[in-house]
Amino acid sequence: MRDEARRAVRRVKSRRTVLGFLTILLVLVLAAAGCGAAATATPAPGEPTTAPQPTATTPPSEPDTPETTIRPLSEWTPENPATLEEIEAELETRRGESFTFISEGGAFQAAVRRAWLDPLREKFGLGIVEESPGPGVARVRTQAETGNIAWDIIDLGTDQVAALLKTDSLGEYDPTIVDARDLLDIVRAPGPYIAGGGITWSTVLAYDTDVYPGDTGPKTWADFFDLENFPGRRSLRNEVSYGGQIQIQRLARNPELLDTPEGKREVATPSREQMEEDFAWFAEWTKNAGNSVIYWDTGSQCPEFLISGEVDMCSAWNGRIFDAQQTGAPLGICWECGFMTGTGGWTVAKGLKEQDPAKYELVNLAIAWATFPENNVRIAQFITYGPINKKSFAFMDAPEYDEVRDELPTSGANIPYSILWDEVWLGDNLDWANEQYLLATQ
Repeated sequence: MRDEARRAVRRVKSRRTVLGFLTILLVLVLAAAGCGAAATATPAPGEPTTAPQPTATTPPSEPDTPETTIRPLSEWTPENPATLEEIEAELETRRGESFTFISEGGAFQAAVRRAWLDPLREKFGLGIVEESPGPGVARVRTQAETGNIAWDIIDLGTDQVAALLKTDSLGEYDPTIVDARDLLDIVRAPGPYIAGGGITWSTVLAYDTDVYPGDTGPKTWADFFDLENFPGRRSLRNEVSYGGQIQIQRLARNPELLDTPEGKREVATPSREQMEEDFAWFAEWTKNAGNSVIYWDTGSQCPEFLISGEVDMCSAWNGRIFDAQQTGAPLGICWECGFMTGTGGWTVAKGLKEQDPAKYELVNLAIAWATFPENNVRIAQFITYGPINKKSFAFMDAPEYDEVRDELPTSGANIPYSILWDEVWLGDNLDWANEQYLLATQ
């Protein structure tokens, strides 16, 4: 298990203020952008976000009666979208209605279920049919092309959304219902296509602490590919999307890039020439590694491979490793090796608005409900992924987040090693990058 002294230090660090979380998140987003733009100030929790309004004077004979007007859906606008109370009032009228939802399966979908799907079922009586694992870009494109809608809400990474928009394969959410104004800039960048139960997550270097006990484990991604000094089998994602494979290769060849903001920007968005060099290097490595490397498809496979002893190190989604650690599995994460932080969220099926307007409204209401900061943050109670609503971090000082706060990619201890890649850029290069990556693995 991970070093107890490190746990103690991180427990102390977990008591950082909410303002610290907000500042960390904004720094992370700006570093990923790499454009030198100035940060926009974010009010600290508890500070008013609008100017105080004058208090109305009520005649002594007339008691104060607070306004509780609930507007109907027809009165919502993009400039003045629905409040949470209005969304919930509208959802109350949809009892017995249903939709189909698809996500990544395993520990992540279990967390999604507890954070959002079960509350939607229990509070509003909705029928939600779940499918898994994630559909992938190709299957979503096929659904859009055929018009045969199998999934109404599709849980995708922001890079996948950007790639799918190139082929017009997703539907837009309704901005009069879904208020996405406080979501991370990278999530909003593709347009009105991704919101709802979104997450920030990371691809990390995970390893077997029985094989590499104490301080003998990997310190950089170069160690991951060093089969001479760190013998054993390895496992990597079988595609670029959701896997951070481009960034892993760049860090493996140049670990020092993690030490500077300029270096992190190069890792986040390498040039086409740099990627070609990295793919050539990776192809040579896989050729020499032979049977020492296998590739995983679903997020549950990396911890399964480690626990079974099939591999000694793997690239993994951090939440899957944390979930396995809670069962006592001897797994460690090398945060200091550098990790790639991405985002994801809920998208609407192409053609749903035209084929079934009533279900389209229901889907938007569900997405809107899960987007509100007090709801979006709930995912962190059940797995170590963070929210995509910037205002959600104001809720993370609550005791229910004590057990996971240290293990989030945005924790004070981990944030210096994070690289938030430009997922829109990756989406634009996804087809080519996946083709080159698959060629390198053969």
